[in-house]
Amino acid sequence: MPDMRFAPPPTVRVAEHPGGMNQVLARSFNERLIMSLLLQHEGMTRLQLGQESGLSAQTISVIVRALERDNLVSKGEAVRGRIGPPTTPISLNPNGAFSIGLHVDRHAIEASIINFVGEPVFQRRSSLAALDVQTVQDTLTGTVDALLSELGAEQKALIAGVGLTLPGRFEADRPEEQAILAHDFEEDLRAHTGFEVFIQNDITATASAETLFGQAKRIDDLLFCYVCEDLKPRLILGGRIYTGSTPQISICDSETWQRTHDAITSGAQDDDPAVRQWLGAVVEKLDTLVQSLGTFATVSELILSAPVPKSITDVLVSDLKLKVSAGLTVTGSQFGPNALAYGAATLPIHSRFTAETP
Repeated sequence: MPDMRFAPPPTVRVAEHPGGMNQVLARSFNERLIMSLLLQHEGMTRLQLGQESGLSAQTISVIVRALERDNLVSKGEAVRGRIGPPTTPISLNPNGAFSIGLHVDRHAIEASIINFVGEPVFQRRSSLAALDVQTVQDTLTGTVDALLSELGAEQKALIAGVGLTLPGRFEADRPEEQAILAHDFEEDLRAHTGFEVFIQNDITATASAETLFGQAKRIDDLLFCYVCEDLKPRLILGGRIYTGSTPQISICDSETWQRTHDAITSGAQDDDPAVRQWLGAVVEKLDTLVQSLGTFATVSELILSAPVPKSITDVLVSDLKLKVSAGLTVTGSQFGPNALAYGAATLPIHSRFTAETP
């Protein structure tokens, strides 16, 4: 059995009565295994797939034909070697499936559609007029409708599902925010769209996206951190995401963060006093976290994600490299400011098409 490096965390809940993509509603484990390998390695021959999966050549041929029939994989150009017949690489078809991601935050719904290889197709941000169940529900369905209006009939038929992510907590003393966490939005979305709906914590889903499509695609052990007003870590060991009672480490209060984020959105750079203060606080907290982690686990990679432009993330990465030990590789997430919606969009693909390790 191959070493699968991106086993998905279990989704919190899955809405029943799934719809959409009926032709690939339930794929066999072996088919999922082959698609998982193709997600890890772009362009593999039948021989390579057999070597990595342990499946027979006949089984590989049957699976590849089935996936071709469902338009989930495509053949590349034959490569002629020095010895033997030409070999043909097999790759996932980017347009073989699509997935919708929705992230609920205090101020807006962040949304994204990605294709089968994780490329963003459409992105959208819908502001919330109020933070209550009815407003969130109406904004979610309106945002999905707006996204679907961008797709043609053939693309809509290939929607693998809807991923929905929520923060691990809102303010404990605000009943309306706790009501949002308790409400069954996934059933609302299933009834509205007819698609299968997957729900997960926002940071866990984004860390999962990194292991599926991002910088952590071929990394076994790493620390993923999402930073805003809090530092939100996820430890990934052997390709599995460990959450447990993961702490949220405060960087600043919500009001300070909102002012800082508004300044960044308006074009402030790292020389802005508020931005510089936030960057310095993040670096100090991350350094402390890395040192604490070193007492019980060894990781060589740290991936940072934040709802800020790449220029600010790059400064954060550079500042942290000067602080932490030389043995730790620090990189920024490739998903950018819309990472949480991107993480949500990977949930249906992870759950429908990849092989989970035991």
